Amino acid sequence: MKTKEIKRGRFEANYLIKDLKPASVNRDMTKTHSENFKSKLEKFGWLMPITISERGDVIEGHHRVEGAILLGQQTIPAYVVDWINTKEEQSHLNCIITLNNGNKAWTKFDYLKAFSYWDKDYEIVYQAYLTNSNNISVGNVIHCYFRNTGVFKDGKSKIEDKKFGDYLVCELSKLKEEFPEATAAYCVREFINIAYVKANKDIKIVKKLFTEYKKTCRHSTHLATSIKSFRPFMETQTTLLMNDLI
Repeated sequence: MKTKEIKRGRFEANYLIKDLKPASVNRDMTKTHSENFKSKLEKFGWLMPITISERGDVIEGHHRVEGAILLGQQTIPAYVVDWINTKEEQSHLNCIITLNNGNKAWTKFDYLKAFSYWDKDYEIVYQAYLTNSNNISVGNVIHCYFRNTGVFKDGKSKIEDKKFGDYLVCELSKLKEEFPEATAAYCVREFINIAYVKANKDIKIVKKLFTEYKKTCRHSTHLATSIKSFRPFMETQTTLLMNDLI
């Protein structure tokens, strides 16, 4: 059988670090991860080059570059490819995600921040998270705005209802501040789903649901944090409230 020819780059054993350009769309760098690579380099040497474009844009190996800098290195072994268009940020990011997921998987925050550079919806959700990060998990902020999270990691999620999402984030943030020990992330996510699906984004009903949520946090912390009981309880309350409005 004929071997299929695939694209190949070239290897440069001593690429100047000063000529490298870190990706603007990469996830946040961490000191711990860089220190870890520094230790590995000291112990084992260069077992794997970084991957860069012809322009010197780093595609894979940002933390290895930082580790080399911490060791006072001037050059770094690099595998240079010429078929990734790093001038186009989304193409650059897609390649970074594909390569890095084999190492340290990207978090929801990493995706949200990276796509926020050019997608307005992701930017809105990213800013909402930064404002409320002390009170709401990044996953729940995402759920407040994006209902189709199946395409979230592809950068294709769209805000279903910004006004309603803003309302949920604001009220959930206040709830967390008032009852920090009684607002489990799982239950918050279930509440968001009920507000969208069961309550059908009816503000009057959702406001009353928040009242019930507060009562539960105040008088029954076990129920407010129960994986098994919280959702059925809130769904029942939603049904009762909807029947009262008929």
